[in-house]
Amino acid sequence: MSEAADPGEVEYDESTFDAHVLHINYRTDDPAGLLKVVWLEIEGSTPKPLSKGERYALSFKISMAEDRSGWKEAPAFMMAKVGKKGIAKWARINLEDVQVDGVKEVPLGKFQFEVPENAQDTTLYFGFYELWSGGWKGGLRIHEALHKPAAAEDLASASIALEKKR
Repeated sequence: MSEAADPGEVEYDESTFDAHVLHINYRTDDPAGLLKVVWLEIEGSTPKPLSKGERYALSFKISMAEDRSGWKEAPAFMMAKVGKKGIAKWARINLEDVQVDGVKEVPLGKFQFEVPENAQDTTLYFGFYELWSGGWKGGLRIHEALHKPAAAEDLASASIALEKKR
């Protein structure tokens, strides 16, 4: 087992956070893995402010071990907020459907947020959680968290969906 990397010494681009710079207690050179836990709380923030008025998508790259358990009864939730005092936006993630055979990005462009033009603090604070079920779960591997500008086609489809609801 290797020592955890110092977050200040890890090289990464401004939109990708590997598991070593997230606030996770147990760290190795491999993806962060849950052996067996009741409380899942992973948090992070951007090292540099985001651009005001821009729309971003947040996702996590995850995988599951063969011996995964407990996710049928316990969906996970992602959270994003701009600024420490910002309003948190939440997304429910059904981990029961994640296959064992590879890395999957969840929720793949569907979890979007906008940085307000009038925001004083444009740091992104984000998290990945399951702490409400009280049940044991395991087998989840966190590879990295990503934030990137929302694609124009994603914005267009979201706009169309809103128009259809009216």
